[in-house]
Amino acid sequence: MRIPLLLILLVLAGSLLACGEEDSGASEEAQLAVPWVDPDGDLPYIGSLSVNPADGSLLLGTNTGLFQIPPDGGTPARLIGELSTPDGSGKVSESVVARFTGPNELIGSGHPREGSALPPALGIIRSSDAGRTWKPVSGLGTSDYHVLALSGDLLIAPLYGQAQIFLSRDGGRRFEARSAPMPLVDLAADPSDPRRWVATSDQGIFVSADEGQTWRQRDSTPNVRLAWAAARELYRIDPGGPVKVSADGGETWQDRGTTGGEPHALTVDGQGRLFAAAFDGTVQRSDDGGRNWRVLVQGGG
Repeated sequence: MRIPLLLILLVLAGSLLACGEEDSGASEEAQLAVPWVDPDGDLPYIGSLSVNPADGSLLLGTNTGLFQIPPDGGTPARLIGELSTPDGSGKVSESVVARFTGPNELIGSGHPREGSALPPALGIIRSSDAGRTWKPVSGLGTSDYHVLALSGDLLIAPLYGQAQIFLSRDGGRRFEARSAPMPLVDLAADPSDPRRWVATSDQGIFVSADEGQTWRQRDSTPNVRLAWAAARELYRIDPGGPVKVSADGGETWQDRGTTGGEPHALTVDGQGRLFAAAFDGTVQRSDDGGRNWRVLVQGGG
């Protein structure tokens, strides 16, 4: 008996939805389901990875949605938030980058799904309940930031695909413009010195000691991902997975370990634990500064 194609698609869609909505506790084994893999088989785009200080859970921002992951691994739960604006409300999840600024406090940017009643660019948005509800801060309808870096009260937001950076000293309400050496892949700011930045591009690593007013290239390695710990250790993952650490703001580096995969996002929590997401959707954690890694969610491909 031939099963109608529509029925097959409905069953598959229901399976993916159930996987995304299920919320489980810690698991000793990495979960095999990767709900952020695009349905047409393309590798996911992972734009952000951030740790909630309230409970240690991870928030992963991808092209197919925001996903919450338990700190010790487990079934990812899809998070769909509601953005309320003066002109109406709408759902936000896909193509949103988000960073925790405190327990359950988030800052985000990106754009809603096609066909949404919301403007095509979200500007800067904020949430005080871990992404369930959002409010606009600035740039609604005009600005789309794909990297958000924080140091103290300083917010640094490179524009997507452009050699331009905006920094804010008041939580994203007002911005000052800076020029980047070229369109950036990632940017991290020193938690103990907001003037000191390290940025990466497809042509290498650049450093600035004056809030992005001047830059020096320090390395030609392309497409590096960065995370700056409160203990002044700056971590990076290079193409292929090598992990390195710098104690002098990116001037010199020491080999530390490897994730064994192409990096797409890197973050560090307040306890110094590292979390990395790879191009195939795999998410890993290191408790020893990048020497050893444990898979929390196994990707595909």
